Amino acid sequence: MKKFFEYYDKIIRVLLISTTAGFTAICMTQVFVRYVLGSSIIWAQELCNLLFYIAIFLGAAVCVTERKHITIDIILLHLPMPVLRWWMMGIYLLELAFAVFLVIYGSQLSFEAAVQFSSTLNLSFRYIYMAIPISGIIMAINIVRVAVQDFTINLNPENTGEPKDKGGYDL
Repeated sequence: MKKFFEYYDKIIRVLLISTTAGFTAICMTQVFVRYVLGSSIIWAQELCNLLFYIAIFLGAAVCVTERKHITIDIILLHLPMPVLRWWMMGIYLLELAFAVFLVIYGSQLSFEAAVQFSSTLNLSFRYIYMAIPISGIIMAINIVRVAVQDFTINLNPENTGEPKDKGGYDL
């Protein structure tokens, strides 16, 4: 299972890096073409927006795995271990509910937008909005992964306070 998640993480990161590099390169090319050559690439702005949009949702999913979302951990550092376990369980359940919300309502949005097309790329908004439920699925997988790791390793009652795995909370 560990090998599977190594490949899974690598694929997500490659997609994230590719979309970020893509919109950066297209944006820089558009600036060069517009200000140096005096012309413009018609589809550049729309494709930049699409790639940026995908990068945001993939980045949010990656942040779950790396625990990089905004937290107020001054409270967490002073909670006793049993309270902390329940607190974190509640947080993970809220995160999972949000991921399920993204999957359900993102799917509805993408199916409702099937008849709309982007102006320059002539791409159905169904495919553009599919980034929302796909990232929700990735987030849900990552939330379950992190929660299992925390409750079996990092927040285990037998834990001495030293994290036994890379990542996790330094409790």
